[in-house]
Amino acid sequence: MMGDSDVQFDPEGEEPELLAFLRDYWQDRRGEREMPARRDIAPSTMKSRLPHILLADVVEEGRDFRYRLVGGELQRYFRGNPTGKLMSEALSPFGPATVRQTIESYAQAVTRRAPVRISGAGAAYSQNAKRLDALLAPLSDDGLRVNMILGTFLFEWDIRAARTHVVTAEPDEASMAHALAAGK
Repeated sequence: MMGDSDVQFDPEGEEPELLAFLRDYWQDRRGEREMPARRDIAPSTMKSRLPHILLADVVEEGRDFRYRLVGGELQRYFRGNPTGKLMSEALSPFGPATVRQTIESYAQAVTRRAPVRISGAGAAYSQNAKRLDALLAPLSDDGLRVNMILGTFLFEWDIRAARTHVVTAEPDEASMAHALAAGK
């Protein structure tokens, strides 16, 4: 089992292109405000990136999260489509350490009220990948309370690590727009 020291928050160094895109997008959408709101996120402006995007509702002030939308490329790292499930439920097959580590990572974005980059050993998240790189960015409908996380993650694979083929349900612009609008 990997320890917390195998994960770094806001590491130095260049971000992968997908993470840099999401950070720049979040910055652009927030304007002069501390954080953007769900209504500021326009799926049509990130069409080619939707397979790599996730949205998660903040539950109980960050004690858990509910996956509202998970792009097909990200669904491959779960055991089934996690959309609609609590993080604690969707990640339970990977063990309590992965559930705890992941919830704590998302909670960092809630606490900071700013994007958080996470980098570390893939094994810290029960993956056969060598490295994980993720960006989690908070959204706030009232400008005060973080109520949703907009995020993405990438795994750098060891050539020897085999990826299992998983059937995914690919969200499109309309499903992302619905996920952003539902529950308002």
